[in-house]
Amino acid sequence: MSTMNGRGLRTVSAKTASYTIVANTDNGKTFTNEGASGAITFTLPAATVGQWYRFVAKAAQELRIDPNGTETIALDTGVQQAAGAYLTFNAIGERITVECVKAGEWDTCDPVGTITAV
Repeated sequence: MSTMNGRGLRTVSAKTASYTIVANTDNGKTFTNEGASGAITFTLPAATVGQWYRFVAKAAQELRIDPNGTETIALDTGVQQAAGAYLTFNAIGERITVECVKAGEWDTCDPVGTITAV
């Protein structure tokens, strides 16, 4: 299920400061860092099957995707990273989608650019 606005379009949310994603309210949203003047972190909710979020760099500032607590996130290789490791990228146009298909783990798909796990 994707989040839609009243016209049936997906919801895009630009954040200029760090943001904690709300599991049900934000599910299916695309987040950007448009207008950010520094690094921002998107903190993922607890990984529950069916959640997904897209992240797109619209400012040349670091964009971090941080899993909840000891949960893991995989790069496009499918290999889960260390517990609590976050993803980062910082060039305009870089993007990635994260999705939970197994409780407690995030998988990624459709990466564009240099996405790094830290």
